[in-house]
Amino acid sequence: RAVLFANRAAAALRLRAFDAAADDGREAVSAQPALAAARCQLGAALLGAGMHQEGYVEFAKALQLEQDGHARARKGRNACLQEMLLWKSASANARFQSRFFIDLRRPRNTTRVFALSDIHFDHRENEDWVHTIDDSAFQEDVLIVAGNVADSKVAVGRCLTTLKQKFRRVFYTVGNHEMSVTHAEHARYPDSIAKLHAIIAECDELGVDIFPAPVCEGLTILPLFSWYSAEFDENDPFPDPNASYDKHCKWPMDADLQAWKYMAKLNEMFLSKPYYGTVISFSHFLPRRDLPFDRSKKNSAKSVGCEMIDEQARAAGSKIHVYGHSRTKHGQVHAGVRYANMPLGFETDWPKDHERRLMQLFDGKNLCTQEWGADGEPPLGYTKRVLHTTFFVMPGLREADRRKLQAALGKLSTLSGVQVTFGAIGSTKRTKQEFTNEIWPELEAVSCEATHSLVVVAEDVAALKAMLKSEAYKREFAVVAATFAPRSFSVDVPLGVDLKHERKPDPTLMLFCLRLGPMLTEDSEDHARLVKAAEAINKLPGIEGKIAVAFHPSGFGRFSQRELNLELGLEEAVSAGFTHVFAVAVDSPESWKMLSQSKTYGKWKAAIEAQLSKLRAAMPSLAAFALPLELTASAAAPRKEKKKEVLRR
Repeated sequence: RAVLFANRAAAALRLRAFDAAADDGREAVSAQPALAAARCQLGAALLGAGMHQEGYVEFAKALQLEQDGHARARKGRNACLQEMLLWKSASANARFQSRFFIDLRRPRNTTRVFALSDIHFDHRENEDWVHTIDDSAFQEDVLIVAGNVADSKVAVGRCLTTLKQKFRRVFYTVGNHEMSVTHAEHARYPDSIAKLHAIIAECDELGVDIFPAPVCEGLTILPLFSWYSAEFDENDPFPDPNASYDKHCKWPMDADLQAWKYMAKLNEMFLSKPYYGTVISFSHFLPRRDLPFDRSKKNSAKSVGCEMIDEQARAAGSKIHVYGHSRTKHGQVHAGVRYANMPLGFETDWPKDHERRLMQLFDGKNLCTQEWGADGEPPLGYTKRVLHTTFFVMPGLREADRRKLQAALGKLSTLSGVQVTFGAIGSTKRTKQEFTNEIWPELEAVSCEATHSLVVVAEDVAALKAMLKSEAYKREFAVVAATFAPRSFSVDVPLGVDLKHERKPDPTLMLFCLRLGPMLTEDSEDHARLVKAAEAINKLPGIEGKIAVAFHPSGFGRFSQRELNLELGLEEAVSAGFTHVFAVAVDSPESWKMLSQSKTYGKWKAAIEAQLSKLRAAMPSLAAFALPLELTASAAAPRKEKKKEVLRR
């Protein structure tokens, strides 16, 4: 019976009736699974019908049945390997059409992106942790899984099913553990390539992405298939004949010289496509030699990475590349690209009380590498208070009018979640003119004629909005201020420094409002240099408790300054087009004078001046102010308790 159907399948193949040949081939295999000729006929029919992955499995099983080799099976398997590189099968086309366009027009600020690697779901403690990820906190978000989910396909499916229930989209690529063929899988998967495509088919069923796709406007996720190369070992770039890396992987090619090249070629079709906006790429293996991994083991570099990955990521314009395998947490910029690894790893990889976390890569506005709790909450101290500052030109403000403003200010101070101060430019002990003459000669020229400022520190945007909408602000403070201030502007920024006025000689807050060039984005090398220059100031010896600085884009959280103005009900022009704020909290003006004369500050000043916008505008590209510091507030916002749902019987 098997031979009969196999022969009829061969006749149908000659007529190029591939569907009929496939039906007969399946009948032949069903009648006699161990007949290599039947599997060859079925493989040829599937290959002709454009089902390259399925055809590959049949040819590979035919070779597995005949130990001495089967010329037709080998030829068919190699043909399938070539076709699979092009991703033109019916299943690949359906995958692209059904997944690529889903979020092409999704608003950018509605999506966050998180990453995780080396989950090892077949370890009980890791499976338990995955189940602890909050079921509702990430429903609008995207998760990148950078390989080594589990050893068996069954465990991979269980893990991805769990993660897909917790995240809107899950992007995934395989690691070396998935490519190993376990003892229980030998009968089903003739080799690692067959298992790879079985995992891909399961991803299709689960709605897990293994192809690149936009996840919102201007942001694309790019998975990269990868394998390690001995050339990654710079000192000895040749395979070790005595090594037995991943001995359970079964390759239809040379494991040392060809496997990594084949996996890299699987990416080439995607690299030829143009991607609009920001690209986040990811692979399992390390893309660069200078990334951290355990170098204590002999020849360990031969089995951890491949530099071709980095070439492909950069060719696609990637701004962040996520990787795994090393089981070493990392987040750093190398040659203009940020590299991130957030492994779950094994329990023995971490200290006893270590809290396992996700890594946030995109917060709805900007790229980042920030640890994030499985409960949906950021680490303590991550969420900042809002610093809202309004500058007024009030040269003729009388004492009676100042008292009216202070009376309204008293009412504002009673509102929940805000602290408010109003005062003249300068410091508590020095007027603006005295500050200019004795401390900082540039102040008068760069302060845009401002004479007074309103400083508001709010716990969150909602508290700030409530204050600006309050009767005390709208009908009392704002009305009086508008009478005497022909010009004013406001700027909002995360509070990046702790404010403290108790037991300080003359605490002062220096604010630099900056309009930087449009090419300065948070994922640019120039921005990284500015951040590094600001960090260098905070690392100066002997300044603790005296000087602290912070550099942030204007706006707050997912809101740009323009979006925040709309949220707060303010006019767009109120922020004067400033894009960034540099804040310096000092215990006294003398400390600021000392800092402004230092070489470290000089480097910061030179770096920022090179980035100032050259476009002409109503306001200058740099405005700076000295504000008396009359309140105490930590930069970190208080953590709000989650509301617990009460179940009614």
